[in-house]
Amino acid sequence: RAPAKFWIHSLAPCSRSSSMAQLMKEKDTKVEESDLKMRENADPEVKELMAKLRKELFRRGATGISGLGRKFRIIDDSGDGNLDSTEFAKCMKECKIGLTEPEVQVIFKFFDEDASGTITYDEFLIGVRGELNERREQMVLLAFDVLDKDGSGVVDLDDITEAYNVDGNPEVMSGKKTKGEVLREFLDTFDQGEKDGKVYPDEFCKYYSNISASVDLDDYFELMIRNAWHIPGGEGWCANTANKRVLVTHPDGRQTVECINDDMGLDLSDKAAIAARLKAQGIECDPDTIDTIGTVDDGSAKKPGASVGAFVHQANHPVLSGVGNKKDLRSRLSDIKEALERGRLSREEYDSARAMLLKKKF
Repeated sequence: RAPAKFWIHSLAPCSRSSSMAQLMKEKDTKVEESDLKMRENADPEVKELMAKLRKELFRRGATGISGLGRKFRIIDDSGDGNLDSTEFAKCMKECKIGLTEPEVQVIFKFFDEDASGTITYDEFLIGVRGELNERREQMVLLAFDVLDKDGSGVVDLDDITEAYNVDGNPEVMSGKKTKGEVLREFLDTFDQGEKDGKVYPDEFCKYYSNISASVDLDDYFELMIRNAWHIPGGEGWCANTANKRVLVTHPDGRQTVECINDDMGLDLSDKAAIAARLKAQGIECDPDTIDTIGTVDDGSAKKPGASVGAFVHQANHPVLSGVGNKKDLRSRLSDIKEALERGRLSREEYDSARAMLLKKKF
């Protein structure tokens, strides 16, 4: 089982993902209408204030929008999903958004279309963050399928337990938490509604909507999803770099580097298991001919051997996208550090991304 990790246009979505997307069509229509309203009806002052609000929330990453959502739910004493102007202003103040009271009221009145004195905070959050476009949603649903081990359409603790091994978690090792507690916390990360121990596709998409809001490029988003959930494929920037690669020596002496498509939880010391996974991909080989780290001798011009699992370095790598000044650089460095701490990036990926960022000149 794999260590817990939080962190696809060329890869065709599976039928389950397609059906999930169909079920979410009504939600998407509502989102499009909300976005259309923002584009066409908002006056310049509202657009400017919304841009200011988005910038501050996106600067904080996924925690900015999700934190605002949690604050809304805490302040909503009635639990009906609505806030009046006083409650709305209190949320903005406690979240330290940086808007003045008059500015907050301008935004509130814009969303209070019927002048009822209340707004629905889910609609407000959608207006702020936007929703996943079709390409991103399909990627997220493919990731959901990876986590949904039994194919039930719902991710629960059994799915998480089957997929992840938390024996090496520091809090488990120190005795501060049980394995079950750590796994439940991981599951609750994606549970955007009632914490009932079940995560549905729309909740999973809502979690990634918060992350998506601070990712400018679809290609970068695809790279994140592919690497986090070990989804093979992708082209150019989007190419998966997280799945394990092995060196296979064929009976005729040829050597090829093969990507293991289904490598979640695979022990690289178990060559028989590796051979079985490769066989499922149509690659027949003897376990004894598999190397997990090595060099490729293809008879071409001699080149230094590279680690099979080497992280791809590119001057235009997506990790650099949107980094235009030192403030952006500090923010991105903070993002990848958080991703490392939460298990979304491996140490190798983190070191490579950090090295690329630190080489950036302004």
